[in-house]
Amino acid sequence: MALKEIQPPPPEALLSGPSPAEIAVMADLTPCGTFGEEWLVVTADRFRVYPSRDSAVPRVDVPLDSIDDAATEGLTGCGALLLTRGGETVEALRYSNAHQKKFARIARYLRDGVKYRKDIKEGREAKAPPCIEEDQGEQRRCPKCRLLLAEGSKVCPACLNKGRVLLRMLKYLRPYWKEVLFVWIAMFAGLAAGLVPPYLTRPLMDRVLAPAGGAAPLADRLRLLGLLVLGLLGALVLSQAIGILRQRIVVRLGVRVSHDMRVQLYSHLQWLSLRFFQKRPVGGILTRVISDTMSLEQVLVDGIQHFVVNILTLLGIGVVLFAMNWKLTLVVLVPVPVVLLISRLFWERVHSLWHRYWHYRSRLSATVNDAISGIRVVKAFAKEDEEIVRFRQNSHALLRADSAAEQTWSTFFPILWFFISTGSLLVWYFGGRSVLGGTITLGTLMTFQAYLAMFYGPLQFLSRIADYLARALTSAERVFEILDSEPEVRERGDAVRIPELKGRVELRNVTFGYEAHKVVLHNLNLDVRQGEMIGLVGRSGAGKTTIINLICRFYDTLEGEILIDGIDIRNIRQKDLRSQIGVVLQDTFLFNGTIAENIAYARPGAALGDVIAAAKAANAHDFIVQKTDGYDTKVGERGQSVSAGERQRISIARAILHNPKILILDEATAAVDIDTERQIQEAIKRLVCGRTTFAIAHRLSTLRNADRLLVIKEGKIAEMGTHEQLLGNKDGEFARMAEMYRELSSVVEVT
Repeated sequence: MALKEIQPPPPEALLSGPSPAEIAVMADLTPCGTFGEEWLVVTADRFRVYPSRDSAVPRVDVPLDSIDDAATEGLTGCGALLLTRGGETVEALRYSNAHQKKFARIARYLRDGVKYRKDIKEGREAKAPPCIEEDQGEQRRCPKCRLLLAEGSKVCPACLNKGRVLLRMLKYLRPYWKEVLFVWIAMFAGLAAGLVPPYLTRPLMDRVLAPAGGAAPLADRLRLLGLLVLGLLGALVLSQAIGILRQRIVVRLGVRVSHDMRVQLYSHLQWLSLRFFQKRPVGGILTRVISDTMSLEQVLVDGIQHFVVNILTLLGIGVVLFAMNWKLTLVVLVPVPVVLLISRLFWERVHSLWHRYWHYRSRLSATVNDAISGIRVVKAFAKEDEEIVRFRQNSHALLRADSAAEQTWSTFFPILWFFISTGSLLVWYFGGRSVLGGTITLGTLMTFQAYLAMFYGPLQFLSRIADYLARALTSAERVFEILDSEPEVRERGDAVRIPELKGRVELRNVTFGYEAHKVVLHNLNLDVRQGEMIGLVGRSGAGKTTIINLICRFYDTLEGEILIDGIDIRNIRQKDLRSQIGVVLQDTFLFNGTIAENIAYARPGAALGDVIAAAKAANAHDFIVQKTDGYDTKVGERGQSVSAGERQRISIARAILHNPKILILDEATAAVDIDTERQIQEAIKRLVCGRTTFAIAHRLSTLRNADRLLVIKEGKIAEMGTHEQLLGNKDGEFARMAEMYRELSSVVEVT
């Protein structure tokens, strides 16, 4: 068992001893509930709690084999770790709500140890407790600078290694190394061709247009003029041909790299847990998948090649300039230190400004996505003006961020270019003096200035590289943040394949909360037989849907375990588990496609006959064939072109075609008229036959056929029994709910 150190690290004095520490964590409350520091140290045979870092004598010291059970308890504003020994439960330590998950895992580890020792003692096959893994949700601060990280993010902007980010970006080019090699060869060839025209300028000036020391015959000068112009034309044609060929390869390379990045990012998103999406706006995710990947494409393909071309051009022209006249070349380099200093000063400023820009751009995308997705609600409440105001506010925030970045750059670049341009003025002055003094020819000065103009072009580009790189790194951070996000619900490496489930479901001591300190389910126990129908009833927020979410393993329990066919669902491959669970939700989601495609979504490639059979079983066939395009009818985005009842029956048909072993019905008949409800109920009767079913409903009459009803109250099972048994208990929660339902359902005629 590897020691898991939680910051601050435990003192060595607490870890010393004959048995190495397997767990060493800090609790931030004292037994009386005040803030303090206690240390829990668990070895192979002892459970100890030290009252401080410097204490050598533990406050609690018990043998592990004397512990019969361990659990956590939520108190007012804090939690407690409880140990049961010899039938007596005692409080071992207290902690703040921020450490709820950590100590819940420790309690689970201790319970697993109790079971392990019991199995060994009774001669059964025993499995050692798994190592306590560090919870990704707890690591909210950067381990280096302690900066608070964004929810679900492990990227610290302050400690980001920009060099590593760039190298990571370059890895996307690895599969296309042949194309990259060709582009590099073309760059060298294009650079060589581009250096020819200025070189021909010197003989054009000195031997044709303004010959010094006596002019050649006019015919010879005209012949040389023609040859030089042909040479210039040839160099131009060669340079442009190479440029066209290189750019075509670059474009093809760019779209492929962009495709690879989008697919990788989207694929990774598909495997992230629900909690990731619940804490991030859809618009922000869309921006990263589309806009940020396009920005990276431009950098990887277009930006890098231009960067390399300009670097090579600078080096090549620098060598030529030194060879022509090293004194004038030194004059050119006079402004360079000033340029580098200014670039360094502006770099961090520009980077932070573009980071803000992308943040507000994502927020604006999320605003638009929310308004369009909820356009019916907006219009129903006549909130168009408010949405316009909200959009204007977010757009104005983007405007300020964009303006700050662009204005900063607009100020920086002219200042930078001014210092760069002073080199050319110095060359004209000192070069002109040399021409007048007869040290160099006019052709040499003109050629030098031509090369200098080519030198300043790349230098101008490199002066903008800070801005270009800032945008690229910001986009890269946002993309890699998602790629580095790990699913909260992880599939274990030794997860078993179960191609066919039977359908028995067990919940053992299940405790869960969406937030670690807000427990929704408390020590829930339930054993559901294969093929049994369980009805879940209770007030809103009682925990009914949470039970469903845990069975589907959208989340993992804080404590306890859920077993299907006797196997912990954490040990089952997620694909095998979810592929055998069918879900019909209250808020049915249909994809923007045809009715047939939506039904067949559960089983891609299903024959049309199977789709029609499923639709008939779901009482959906009649209304489908009455539509103009039948099964080819487009349902529109989110199924808006069909009614709520039709969407529900299409969803049931999808579940029937899926043919799951475990069926989940979450308010499947809510918000529909009586006739539609009757048709849906008939379809559900066919659907639940032979399947383990969990049905949630507020209309208690829809659960008459359930084998057992569970009344969930405040995260616990308040009552359990058949419909008749629970109605017979007049003082029970179910009977009170049924009476309230009858009162609400009664119609009072007003005349």
